[in-house]
Amino acid sequence: MNWLTTLALSTTLVLSTLVCSVASAQDASHLPLRGFTRADLALLAPYLDRGPVMHSVFRDRQSEAPSIVMATRVNASADRVAEIIRDPRSYPQFMPALDSIAIESEQGTQTAYSWSWRIAVFTLGGRNVMTTYPGHPTRGHRIDVLSTGGDLGLGRMAWRVFPDGPDRCTLVLASRVDMRDANYLADQLASGGMAVFRSINVALTSVMVLGTRRRAEGAPRPAGELGELERPDIDPERLMPLIARGDLVFLELDGDALDRVSVVGRMVANVERSREVMLDPEEFGQSLMQGARARVVERTEDHVDFDWEIPLPLVGVDGRMRLIPSDSVVRVEGVSGGLRSGRWAFDTHRRWNDEAVAIGWARFDPRETSRLIRRLIADDDDFAHGLAMATQIMVVRSLRLRVSRVGT
Repeated sequence: MNWLTTLALSTTLVLSTLVCSVASAQDASHLPLRGFTRADLALLAPYLDRGPVMHSVFRDRQSEAPSIVMATRVNASADRVAEIIRDPRSYPQFMPALDSIAIESEQGTQTAYSWSWRIAVFTLGGRNVMTTYPGHPTRGHRIDVLSTGGDLGLGRMAWRVFPDGPDRCTLVLASRVDMRDANYLADQLASGGMAVFRSINVALTSVMVLGTRRRAEGAPRPAGELGELERPDIDPERLMPLIARGDLVFLELDGDALDRVSVVGRMVANVERSREVMLDPEEFGQSLMQGARARVVERTEDHVDFDWEIPLPLVGVDGRMRLIPSDSVVRVEGVSGGLRSGRWAFDTHRRWNDEAVAIGWARFDPRETSRLIRRLIADDDDFAHGLAMATQIMVVRSLRLRVSRVGT
């Protein structure tokens, strides 16, 4: 089913040139921003023990910008992690895309600072205000950040650090990004709609959370040799309280290497209709964005080969993929061109009411695209992992959109 994955990644890569800016339209900075509750974290506990989890929350209103929530275990005290977040001066040391942070004022619990980011042909900047709240031995820490202006408009983030013991905690970041009040460059990228806003938000959140965790824990252990890409052990029924509110993405790393990125999302249709779309690369791929192309070049009893293309300036990418159909798991392998080493798999779970839940898992490297994308990612593994998570969200959302149109 990777015709959608490759198209989604290409779109995400374009957006993510703006990833390290905290941005949002005015309404997004004032709307309530919900993170994970203690009950949510209890449901996610076995998955958090494997790696970070992200929740792409459905919008309540058509005018509302999408919000993202990400959580991860950190092998450090809650006080230590909160101390890192409260010190914007140190951000460039563990968030490579940030060139500089300048403190403009410090008054009581509030710190105002400016930021700048320069990469490839882009230079962006803005101002944020951070508000810290008193920590508590059991309730943990809360830190809010509001972007007050700059190239990407206004925005909001909410950090929570929950203690899990003397030397362990759970870090949660909720954020909302909206580019409708952005500068010209951002506005042009944002013309792709809410999928663009969501992808920028995902990449931004990933860089912030993973960078903070690394700062608190130190360098990760070296990666070993990755094994086969196996199906994740995910229980959709147990997770329905969260899946009903948004799509879930699970990131599993071996050191800094991507081992597996998985996604779970409702299809709002039955299994038969969902699989009909999953097995049609042309219909599915063309639904992602205007101008996307997918064309079958060979069909055999065992596989379907198809060419895909996103004809975008600077970052346009293309390649060939092979779909291996099945009555259970649908697999896709890269053949040539962009994402040629990638592997993807998708299956469906049938609920009691016959509704399908899509489960996808993958391993791929965003660096296998264009020269500009490789330059944008550079050696920032957190950036690449954020793109992988954003791509999986775009996959399941595009699948759900296309499924709803089948037979209409």
